[in-house]
Amino acid sequence: MTHNSVWPKWMVHRGNTAYFLLVVVVIQCFSGSRAVAQKFYPDHPVVQEMVNKGMAFLESGAGGGRTAGFGGEGPALVVGLCAFKVTGDPEHPLVKAGVAQALELAHAVSLPSFRPEEKSTYIMSVAGMLLPSVNVDTYGQATKQIRDYLLRIQKPNGGFGYTTGGNEKFGDISQTQYVMLAFWTMNQTGIEVPNEAVIRTLNFLLLAQEQQSGGWPYMHDGGSTTQGGVTNSLTAAGLSAMLIGGDLLGMYRSKMVENQEEEGIVPLAFRRVIPEAERKKVSFDKTKIEGSSKRSEAWFAANPYTRDVNFHYYYVYSKERYESFLEITKGKQTKSPDWYNEGVKMLQASQGADGSWGNKKDDASSFIPPNVATSFSLLFLIRSTQKAIGDLSEAMNQGIGEIPDDVGSITISGNKIVNKNATNSIDDALKMLEDDSKVEGEDGLAPDRMLLASDPKQRKEQLNRFVRLLNAKDYKARQIAAKMLGRGDDLDLVPALIYALTDPDPRVPFFAEQSLRIISRQLDTYHLPKRDKLTDQDKAKASLQWKRWYLSVRPDYVFVD
Repeated sequence: MTHNSVWPKWMVHRGNTAYFLLVVVVIQCFSGSRAVAQKFYPDHPVVQEMVNKGMAFLESGAGGGRTAGFGGEGPALVVGLCAFKVTGDPEHPLVKAGVAQALELAHAVSLPSFRPEEKSTYIMSVAGMLLPSVNVDTYGQATKQIRDYLLRIQKPNGGFGYTTGGNEKFGDISQTQYVMLAFWTMNQTGIEVPNEAVIRTLNFLLLAQEQQSGGWPYMHDGGSTTQGGVTNSLTAAGLSAMLIGGDLLGMYRSKMVENQEEEGIVPLAFRRVIPEAERKKVSFDKTKIEGSSKRSEAWFAANPYTRDVNFHYYYVYSKERYESFLEITKGKQTKSPDWYNEGVKMLQASQGADGSWGNKKDDASSFIPPNVATSFSLLFLIRSTQKAIGDLSEAMNQGIGEIPDDVGSITISGNKIVNKNATNSIDDALKMLEDDSKVEGEDGLAPDRMLLASDPKQRKEQLNRFVRLLNAKDYKARQIAAKMLGRGDDLDLVPALIYALTDPDPRVPFFAEQSLRIISRQLDTYHLPKRDKLTDQDKAKASLQWKRWYLSVRPDYVFVD
């Protein structure tokens, strides 16, 4: 503070200098604690600036090169996956380059003459994540070829690892993690992965985990022989693979999601309800995974992370992954957890002036090139695993405002966070939305707690009224209509939502695409770029992509432009 500061009277009239200094120190301490307590999240301006700089580095084409750990096709696939997760644009040059590489690999593994290279398990796993994420309809067959290859190379002990060299008998914890993540991605997009393969992998991981300490070594033969010591990176990989396997078997579902489904909040497209007659029986003891998870968490508590320059950014991505799956098992998703805030601060300090990570002399890895290190860092910053899992509360409320840490306890009313116990009649809300004199400034019209009618005829009539509201004069009515139509779970609504992509309001197109993603079941597809101001070209491009998808499911439909 300067000598011109305006001090409270009680402070000015104190004659005790020591008391005055104590007050100043206390004020400074509180100011400092506010700075330390700053909370980050993927849409935070600081994080967005870091992501934009990192993407600019990747788009420059710099930072490549072959290293001991990631060579050949690996970097292009990792960079392509990262670019898609950040931009959601399948036409992005980096995404297209990664997809082209993945398709070549998918074709190669289907040939009898295919001979794997040393890192093929890693490479095929990333290819198996990229293709279905971008477009499972287009690349589903190629993804199945990769799946079948990975199933063929699963070791007798249940793990995955090197297929050449002297370590073929060992399951590699790191490589096993990547295969499990590929299987999980495939399963999420509708490509079946045999439960038997997943169970064998879980049994391998349980055998490989040190029973006393809870950590995982580098390799294990499924018996009594290990290679390499226990590290933070490998324990993160083992725990991640274990939790992914449990989710693949359907053992873990967020309690928040279950509660929302019971209350009727979650749209039909999000509901993962399988008839009991069709539900696969899983013969695996869930308590084994829970015990394994507790042991590994205890290991982390007893072994604080120390930076390993060669595997640091690999660990960063693994950390985001297992923490996100832990949220599922614990039934609570947190917007700004401590581990994420610490990671953001660390990455903020280590990002290069060119936007890269792992490119400085004292930060360079002999295993991971800068473009891969940068991709791992960006995947952490955008919380790509949580995004893939699907944070339903934030997905439904995207772009409306600040969300508290415990997203399960809130809902949105208009543009404000409110207690989710408040409810509204959908018909009353429709009447108010349809009356131009009553819409402006209303905060009780958002549909987060309003349920469509269960009667098919009444429900259809309500949805038709929301479709008509896409032409309302008031932007708020159009926003709510675009958002609400995603709950209709009706392909007939798609043309109206595609029309809403061109709305002049800055938020209506985003809500319209959110509804299109729900109806199409393509929850990880984004054709609108993630920026505040959309151009007419942005909207036209997204409209074209969604029209192409709709014509793939309804080829007889004719769009009238």
